[in-house]
Amino acid sequence: MKKPLVLVFFVQFIVMIFASTALAAPELKMIAPGVFALVGGEGRANSGFVVTDDGVVVIDTQGPPELAMLLREKIKETTDKPVTHVLNTHYHGDHTFGNQYFAEAVIIAHENTRRALIDKDEAHRTMFKKFFGEDSLKGFSLTLPAVTFNDRMTLRVGGRTIELVHPWPIAHTDGDIFVWLPAERVVFAGDLLYNGRLPLLNDGGTAGALKALELITLTEASVLVPGHGPVSVMGDVAGYRGFIEALRTEAGALIDRGALREEVVSQVKASGYSEWLMYKEWLPANAGKVFDELMAERKNRIEQDR
Repeated sequence: MKKPLVLVFFVQFIVMIFASTALAAPELKMIAPGVFALVGGEGRANSGFVVTDDGVVVIDTQGPPELAMLLREKIKETTDKPVTHVLNTHYHGDHTFGNQYFAEAVIIAHENTRRALIDKDEAHRTMFKKFFGEDSLKGFSLTLPAVTFNDRMTLRVGGRTIELVHPWPIAHTDGDIFVWLPAERVVFAGDLLYNGRLPLLNDGGTAGALKALELITLTEASVLVPGHGPVSVMGDVAGYRGFIEALRTEAGALIDRGALREEVVSQVKASGYSEWLMYKEWLPANAGKVFDELMAERKNRIEQDR
């Protein structure tokens, strides 16, 4: 019975991702000289690009074709340099399905991102068409990363140094990276960071998410672009960390009192984040995920102490 339940949760996860990216009205912001963020409206997916002496490096390509093409148009309005590289921060379709519109570039991602795009391709396509119509993937071509890595990678192109960092253990997905521009002190965090909107945690783990935020904090970046939400500063990293910690603290206290999973789902409030987008919609699923994670952690501790 476990496999069907896992499939149901995965399908629900992808449904909500695509639903949250529909009808976005992104805004282009220059966050450092030659460094731009395309910020989705109402907490929808963000992208970015870096103009170098040799060409443009794109961070995440959106999902719906109209948004991917908008990103490409914004790049053309900004520079006449070609797109030479694309960086996928993780596999989720709202960040990767636009890859085909940048197929001339070298696409780079963690090896687990490439694997997930292949293994979960059918579910991605099914849910995409459900939310954007049967014709929304007309002419669609799954465009995979051509270059992958395991831990860290440094990309030097056109006078820019761009560091790609894979946190571990599993955070938002098992293939997350954040993109660090040390000279400009800018981080593109992908979905390792949210600002003003709840994440959906079903694909990752909160212990890993906290460790990823520690790594991001160590950069001492001046500007951060989250996967969803407005351009951020380090204080916003602390705010997102607070949400994850609130989930773990409240769920843990309920478990200590003997609460069952459904009780944790209904009683965790994380009330300090009630104004964030998707609070009502996604808090119960996040509470259930944290219950499962904390129970597994406790089981592991017991086994290690034997």
